[in-house]
Amino acid sequence: MRRASGKYILGAPKQASGYAILLRRSCGSLPVRLPQLHYSLRQLRYFVAAAETLSFTAAAKALHISQPSMSTALAELESSFGVQLFIRHHASGLSLTQAGQEMLGRARALLKNAEELQNAARDIDAGLSGDIALGCLTSLAPPLLPGLISRFMKAHTGISFRTREAPQNELLDGLYDGSLDVALTYDIDTGDTIDFQPLLTLPPYVILPKNHPLASRRTIPIPSLLTVPYVMLDLPHSREYFSRLFDSLGERPTPVFQSAQPEVVRGLVANGLGYSILNFPLKSTRTVDGAEFAVRPFSGEVGAITLGIAQAGGMKPRRAVQQFAAYCGEYIRTHYKRRAGRA
Repeated sequence: MRRASGKYILGAPKQASGYAILLRRSCGSLPVRLPQLHYSLRQLRYFVAAAETLSFTAAAKALHISQPSMSTALAELESSFGVQLFIRHHASGLSLTQAGQEMLGRARALLKNAEELQNAARDIDAGLSGDIALGCLTSLAPPLLPGLISRFMKAHTGISFRTREAPQNELLDGLYDGSLDVALTYDIDTGDTIDFQPLLTLPPYVILPKNHPLASRRTIPIPSLLTVPYVMLDLPHSREYFSRLFDSLGERPTPVFQSAQPEVVRGLVANGLGYSILNFPLKSTRTVDGAEFAVRPFSGEVGAITLGIAQAGGMKPRRAVQQFAAYCGEYIRTHYKRRAGRA
């Protein structure tokens, strides 16, 4: 099989030995030599069975094949190896030659490795083991990922994770190019090539300094924020989404501070430097430096955003990924039932 322009070429090189084929790329990368095997795992099974029973007839019966098939397969194996494995005694069965005794241990080990490889493939398909490349929005990763991953791994000890915290556009790129199996994202710009499973509706809410006059209100009208310093969460999509909340007023707030780190934004607000708008439910209103802030919902209806599980469309995910996606839905709905802004 040959293809040009950077595609793989599979074939025997002119100067290669009879025991290797060459798999190389036409762009000139180093060749990979793959051994040509002149025996099969089936023949090794026959050899081990015959060596353990010292009888072609008994071994053939145990493996549910005919005795002539057993004899032929082992004769071909001896020919492939270039050594005699058995001494055939017409009246009293078989005995192993010295070469046969040495090869028996190796054959058993190889069959064991082959069985382990097969079992590993089954386990991966069954979702019992494997590596999941998980992406999550930068703002959601700290409150969401640790508990989610910890609980899932306790239930599925053979699963490991590679995580990537990134903005929405980078997560979608990771799904497109296959570097991510699954991502926790918003329903923004997912298009037709991404399978998106909605999990949780997230209305935006306001965080304020604890002692700010607006914090005494049960809900916050959007116009009342135009005179308050704005601390913006400066992430792609998030900054535009939050700013659009003010479009009906014909005026957008100008941020006095901005940060791509949600914890920094919360800290600036808690220390009295302004308000901000977030949308993921909070477990605590205390920041890492011990300062506190108030959380209030908006008055009236405001545009909510949806959190969900995103995967590349048109592909059947591994069962490990399927199980994790199902668990995400269960975990998030259980742990974040209360609407943001009412925590």
